[in-house]
Amino acid sequence: MQIFSALIIMTVAYGLLILSVFPDKYLRKISHFNHHGRAPEHLKISLSTPLFLSFLGGYSLASFMLYFFVV
Repeated sequence: MQIFSALIIMTVAYGLLILSVFPDKYLRKISHFNHHGRAPEHLKISLSTPLFLSFLGGYSLASFMLYFFVV
């Protein structure tokens, strides 16, 4: 239970750290893959992809840290 809670806390911490490192203009560029004039306006400001990628990186970093340094 301690390892699971440490994984959750470290995932959130590292995910937010990764998210805070990148400027907003770069996050908006990777938030939609079809960047052209005919794209709807809500797709141009969607930040779901950067959030997913930052928390995926945070989870990977947290699991690496727990596997090699704690367990």
